[in-house]
Order: sequence, then structure tokens, then C-alpha cells
Amino acid sequence: MYELLHSFIQQLFPQCQIDLTLIEPLLESRKVHQGEFLFREGDICDFVGLTLKGCLRTFFLKDGKELTLFFHPEQHTLGDYESLRRRRPACFSCQAIADSEVLIVNTQAIEVLETVPDGQKLLRLVVEDLAFQLRDCLLSLYRDSPEQRYVNFLKTEPKLLQRIPQYYLASHLGIEPESLSRLKRRLYHKEIS
Repeated sequence: MYELLHSFIQQLFPQCQIDLTLIEPLLESRKVHQGEFLFREGDICDFVGLTLKGCLRTFFLKDGKELTLFFHPEQHTLGDYESLRRRRPACFSCQAIADSEVLIVNTQAIEVLETVPDGQKLLRLVVEDLAFQLRDCLLSLYRDSPEQRYVNFLKTEPKLLQRIPQYYLASHLGIEPESLSRLKRRLYHKEIS
């Protein structure tokens, strides 16, 4: 479990000099079975997490429809940082789309990190990672067509494509599942012509 955390930190902050033995006793590995929620919209999300195994999705409801913002395969951060810091209800839900395991960094571990050298910088980088995910998602929704979002997803997450149900992918792209099927057929015909 901690090897993946060390790897994630090295990827995010190669010069990090934190003695992780200070927080390792405070960390929790939480198993989330397919279909189960890690947290729900309206709950207080009192942690940030790192996917160790499996895949989760972050989504919210609009007019009774689920709109998927993110997918969180291995070594991806997740959580609602505003809910954590301001003790406000989360504005989205996080659900496992496959049996998953998440490393939970709770408020107690965060408080310890804030007191050690490099701890605040590491926390800032984790928050930036969450913020950049949101920024990229928003920009793509406003700038790109569903076809371009799909092509970008194929380029950036080709392995993930086989792991997620098509209706979640359609929700992520902002289209109906039937539209995704037509889009895939259209791209296939472009490819072979």
C-alpha cells in the first residue's frame, strides 16, 4: 500500500523529504466494492484519497441524470477538498465502478503533514492536482465537441476505455449512450476510409 503512495509522491514532488512514517499509522486503506459509494453528494467528505486499485468515478445529479466528471483509476487523487476544509456538504458523489481500494488521508494525517517540512507543499500539490483535473474537465466541456472529447479520452486514457461502462463514458462526454454509439461508428468509418 505504501509503495504506491511513495511512487505517487515521487511523481508529484520528486524532491519531497517527508518522513512518511509520521503519517503512515494515520492512513487507512478502504475497500469499496463495485457500485458502492466512497462518499455521497451532501455528505461531508473528510479526506482526500488515492486510488490504489480499481477505478472510481466522481459524478453529480442534474435533473435526475448522473453527469460523470472524472474517472479515478490507480494513482489518481479523489475527494472534495472544499468539503474537507470548510466542513461543507460534498457537491458530488464518488462511486466504485470496479472493486477498488483507496488510500484515505484523513484530517488528522493532513494536520500532521502541515507541521513537517515539505508537508504543506505536498498538500498544495495534491490540491492543485484536484483543481487541474476540474479545470481540464470544464475547459473540455466548453471548448471541445463530444467527438473531440472522445478522441482526447482515447489518447490520454486508452487502457481505461476497456474498464468503464459505456453509459458512464457517455455521461462523462456529455452525451447519451446512443449518441456515443453513433460517434464511435462515425469515427470507425472515418478510420477505414
